[in-house]
Amino acid sequence: MKLSWKWAGAAVLVAGILALAIVSRQSGGKASDGEVRAAKPEAVSEAVGVYGIGTVEARVQSTIGFEVAGTLIALSADQGDRVAKGQILAHLADGEQRAVVAQAEAALTQARARLERARAVREQKQSVDSRRQALERKGTVSIEAAEDARAGADIAAADVAVALADIEASKALLERERQKLAKFILTAPYDGLVVKRERELGAAVVAGAAVFTVVDPVTVWVRAYVDEARAGHLAVGQSARIVLRSLPGLDFSGRVARIDIEADRVSEERIVHIAFDTIPQPFHLGEQAEVVVEDQK
Repeated sequence: MKLSWKWAGAAVLVAGILALAIVSRQSGGKASDGEVRAAKPEAVSEAVGVYGIGTVEARVQSTIGFEVAGTLIALSADQGDRVAKGQILAHLADGEQRAVVAQAEAALTQARARLERARAVREQKQSVDSRRQALERKGTVSIEAAEDARAGADIAAADVAVALADIEASKALLERERQKLAKFILTAPYDGLVVKRERELGAAVVAGAAVFTVVDPVTVWVRAYVDEARAGHLAVGQSARIVLRSLPGLDFSGRVARIDIEADRVSEERIVHIAFDTIPQPFHLGEQAEVVVEDQK
């Protein structure tokens, strides 16, 4: 009797399990209204705008050096210095060139002295010529003597012309040597910021070798790469947000300043330049930055 009751209980239990399985299948596995369900995370909504990543660069950046070779004897600027247009940044040893300039100045002085002498001779010859011509008309001197006086005056006038030409040549030579002397001094090409100093005192530099790298700080922007598939509606002037890698919690406002005509053929990305509304201070060229250009579709 006890055994039959055990079998009956087991049958009831199996029937209940089967019934629950059928109900669950018919309801599609959905939980009842009273059942507590775990909340599933919703898909993150896509950010409004076009995303890109790039680096901080400067539109106006110049690597400057001397046009002549020499030894650095003075450096008056270093990395991080603000410089004004025309400010002296470095100086090469120029003693030999100064001597050349002094020699050219002396040559010009000599040419001027020769001109004064030629003018004095011309005046004397012209005076003699005038007297001889007057005497020849009176028959006091021969025609040959008058002609000799006229030839002497003409030669003296030609000597003056030669002396004048010598002066112009000497001036040109002096100006050339002074221009060359000026090349021993390196000056800032515009108001800017020195971002790199390549040489130190005593270094021997060749013509054209880099000594400083200077940028115009007001031209700092972000050179960003944007997926071509998202770049079709980008336009110059659109507003943007910039986040620097060194300041992840801070957004900088900006705008699209330029969109390159040529895209990157390898990465299939369009190159977009984003200008800061307010350039961060200090800025660091080459720093990674993320940009989001507001979508105006």
